[in-house]
Amino acid sequence: MNKYTRANNFDRRCGRLQLEKTIELSVGNSILDIGCGIGEFTRLIPDTFSRIVGLDPSVEFIKEAEKLSWRRSDTDIEWVVGWGETFELNEKFDTITMTNLLEHVDNPIELLTNCKKHLARGGRIIAQVPNAESITRRLGVLMGIIDGLDNITEKEKNFFGHKRVYFLPDLESDARVAGLKLVESGGLIYKPLPNEFLEELCQKNGEEWAEGFIKALAEFGKDRPRECAYLYICTE
Repeated sequence: MNKYTRANNFDRRCGRLQLEKTIELSVGNSILDIGCGIGEFTRLIPDTFSRIVGLDPSVEFIKEAEKLSWRRSDTDIEWVVGWGETFELNEKFDTITMTNLLEHVDNPIELLTNCKKHLARGGRIIAQVPNAESITRRLGVLMGIIDGLDNITEKEKNFFGHKRVYFLPDLESDARVAGLKLVESGGLIYKPLPNEFLEELCQKNGEEWAEGFIKALAEFGKDRPRECAYLYICTE
């Protein structure tokens, strides 16, 4: 298993935008980041949150998260070993987030239900997943690389550890079955080409160009949510 949250550098660029979306939708002063890995993005959560907790089932990852000192001191974040479906903490959180996690777990509804138990009054649960209807997957189907939009490829299954693909109605349905009320849903980041080609463009044109490019992809995707790379739901 890759200890980092992202498979490659362009995916990492997208992760920063996903985090920005999470912060935009978040409420309150406390946040729980489920599936945090070694805290690659947990550590980028702004100081406006007075209570930050990162949770991951890997003891190895949590130990590394505790050792690393990237943007802030280790004392600013509490790192906890636990599975999203079964963790028990003696507190409730204003915001609970999970980014690119539900496609990996055995029972996403069980995970969401457990999160609801740990949600403070007026709090929000924000989940983001890869989109089965993304433009790159659509192109993959037309090229014969992917058998169908609802098909999990061998790379997705064996390399990334995906157990399912998500269409927006499925993601919304899982939330409702878990007893959550939908506040907002949509798509994020339009990726017209695979990550390696997009990262090559970024490297060739420099960081300032890359930053503008990523923002343009996010803006372009606002009117095309079902073709975006990622889906998101915000629930309460």
